[in-house]
Amino acid sequence: MPTDTRARMVTGAARMISRRGVDAMSLRELAEQEGVPLGSTYHHFPGGKAELVDAAVNHVGDRVAESIAGTRGQGTEHIVRWVLHAWRRILIKSDFRAGCPVLAAAVAKDERHRDTARAVFGRWTDGLIDVLIEDGVPPVRAPSVARTIIASLEGAVGLARAFGQIGPLDDVEAELIRLVAAAAGEPAPGAGR
Repeated sequence: MPTDTRARMVTGAARMISRRGVDAMSLRELAEQEGVPLGSTYHHFPGGKAELVDAAVNHVGDRVAESIAGTRGQGTEHIVRWVLHAWRRILIKSDFRAGCPVLAAAVAKDERHRDTARAVFGRWTDGLIDVLIEDGVPPVRAPSVARTIIASLEGAVGLARAFGQIGPLDDVEAELIRLVAAAAGEPAPGAGR
C-alpha cells in the first residue's frame, strides 16, 4: 500500500507531465508543489525522476485499464463516452493545458519512458479488444478498431488543447460510435465467399 507522500508524488507527477511533458518535469518543483521534502523523492523513488515518471504513467494507465475492465458488458459506446466525459472535465478545469501523460511519455527523449507508454497503450488496446468482440466486432478486426479508438481519443485531446475548444471531442465521440456500430455489423472478412 503506497504511503500518502508517495501517492501524492505520483499523482502530482502525472499532473505535471500532462501539462509540461516528461522532459520538462522538475523534481524540485514537484516536491514544492506537493509540499514534500525533496529527499522524499529519492526515498520513495531511488531511481530518481525516471522511476517516478514511470510510476506516474503506469498509475494513469492502470486507472484507465481498470475502468475499461470495469465497464465490460456495457459496451464500447459506454467506454468512449466515459473517457470523453472525463477529458471534457480535465480540459475545462485545466483551461485546455492538460494532456495525456501516457502520450507525453510516448514522445519523451528517454526510451525507457517510451517503453512504459507502449506497455500502457498495449493494456488499453487489449482491454478494448475484449469489449469490441463482446460488441460483435469480428476478432480479426477488433485490434485495428481498438487502436483507432485510442489514436482518435488521444488526437481529439490534442486538437481540443490546440483550439481551446471541446468540439473535437464531440466530433470524435460521434464518429467512433459510428465506427464501432459499423464494424460490429460487418461480416467477418472472407465470410460468405
